[in-house]
Amino acid sequence: MSQIQHPDLGNLDQQGHLALDPVLVKKVARLARLAPNEQELDSLSHELGKILEHFQNIESLDTDSVEPTYHPQDLLDTLRPDQVQPSYDQSVFMELTPKHKDGCLMVPRTFE
Repeated sequence: MSQIQHPDLGNLDQQGHLALDPVLVKKVARLARLAPNEQELDSLSHELGKILEHFQNIESLDTDSVEPTYHPQDLLDTLRPDQVQPSYDQSVFMELTPKHKDGCLMVPRTFE
């Protein structure tokens, strides 16, 4: 089993899983706004180590022959180019509104 090479991470535990440094786990917990007790820190260390091992397994995959994909399906750009087209006269919209003044729509306040 290969090991993640990082001086702050830690060593392998008895089961062969990455055992993270407790100081690092405390820093990560603080960043996540968690306040774990000592027993939870041990559990977090073990769980985070397993997560990092999964990332290590993913990084070890040979993806050189895999074409980059950005979406699982081929997408086509279905947008049309912008074209200037005639619109309705402003008076048509003003007739549809309950309140308007000087060519502007008047709406109730949303903030006081």
